[in-house]
Amino acid sequence: MKSTHISAHLFQGMETFHGFNEATVRYYEAIRKDNSRNTHKENEHLYLKGVKEPLDALYDELYRYFDWMDSDLLSGRRQCISSAYNDARFCRSEPMKEYFYLRFWLNKDGKNMPGFFFDASLDGCKYGLNIYHPDAAGMERIRNHILDNKWSATEVIEEFNEAGLLEVRGEKYKRPHYPEADEVLRDWLERKRISFIHEECLNGLFFERGILECIEKAFESAERVYFLLKEAL
Repeated sequence: MKSTHISAHLFQGMETFHGFNEATVRYYEAIRKDNSRNTHKENEHLYLKGVKEPLDALYDELYRYFDWMDSDLLSGRRQCISSAYNDARFCRSEPMKEYFYLRFWLNKDGKNMPGFFFDASLDGCKYGLNIYHPDAAGMERIRNHILDNKWSATEVIEEFNEAGLLEVRGEKYKRPHYPEADEVLRDWLERKRISFIHEECLNGLFFERGILECIEKAFESAERVYFLLKEAL
């Protein structure tokens, strides 16, 4: 449920997000050219200015947003913000991440966790609503919830579609499983996995505060979808 108020002292010291900057691009160009810890160390000033500082500020802004929307999504920085390093167990040849992200997700039992995200790299940025560590049982619960609540689910889906700020993604079954369902519901029911994403190349907005407004509007457009998933899962 939405928080009914925000304590003023909670946000003291939180930063204001002004967009990313030239140092963001320069740091990842250096890492892409030579992915090593030495490159990171030599360009740490770019990482701090271009990645850590703006990402911390974006976290602070979105923390405010989710405190209003659903405080169950709130976690500390270490749980939400990507580090500069890849997991050495799986990426020995590329120790440094060539991308960064924020995650605000429901920390349940490690599976089927709905949550909002922002990802970025030199290739572009994307944001939206995802289900982390999904399995077939989780998707089945979502289908059953939709079918048990057809009227309200149709309203949620139509409202989301009308906003048009996020794209529904997820592989569909090759053969129809719900041919008799309403077309609006069938688009979701026939998917093995489902997510809601906006993706674009880096542009001028990425370097301005305006990107935050776009992210929050997209999140708001998926707010009722999130609560549907939360209830189902």
